[in-house]
Amino acid sequence: MLLSNILISGCGITFQGKDPTWAKVFRLAGAQMKDVSGPAISNDLIVNTLLEELYQNDYTHVICQLTNWKKLDVEVNEYNIDVMKTDSSRNFSHKGYWPSSTSDEHESKQMYYKYLYSPLMEEQNTIFKLLLLQKLCQEKDTELMIIQGYELNWTNELHKQIKLFEDFVIYDDYVSSEFYDGHKYGLVPHKGYMIYLAKKINTHLKLNLPLEKFDA
Repeated sequence: MLLSNILISGCGITFQGKDPTWAKVFRLAGAQMKDVSGPAISNDLIVNTLLEELYQNDYTHVICQLTNWKKLDVEVNEYNIDVMKTDSSRNFSHKGYWPSSTSDEHESKQMYYKYLYSPLMEEQNTIFKLLLLQKLCQEKDTELMIIQGYELNWTNELHKQIKLFEDFVIYDDYVSSEFYDGHKYGLVPHKGYMIYLAKKINTHLKLNLPLEKFDA
């Protein structure tokens, strides 16, 4: 039997940093997996990293965890590094990028959202990239799971061509679950919920990872 070789990406809900995530549960269960996710990164970077990796290597499964709108990833340079360092929450870089997310503390981000941010274009870009991801996975005979981390209010009719995982939204499901502890929106869900989510993804993709030993 061919072992599963899994490629994953997403925001902090998936990223294997200091917080417990479903990806960490997969890793502890022995999954053969490449994780190109990142803390607070945007849908642009989430899908771009998957496409870049898929054009170079083959995988049996791809898991794409989408995040919310309005996030902005910025290449760090000598002009913006101090802006990054002085942000109260997004004061870190990831693989050469400042995942500034939706922070608007600095006047540059305030001006971006006031004068430059284009929500319709962001949605269009996300849709086209996801459709390309679907096509590439189909050509490579790779099973793809696209799962929403947060509720995305789609307005472009083309989004109906994206094969989203049911009507499932991770954060909404977490809030309505027994694991919800009233924490602030945008923070990584409770460890118990992440174990539950790992089992849900494992079951849907029929990965047969030994997750019985993890108690939610």
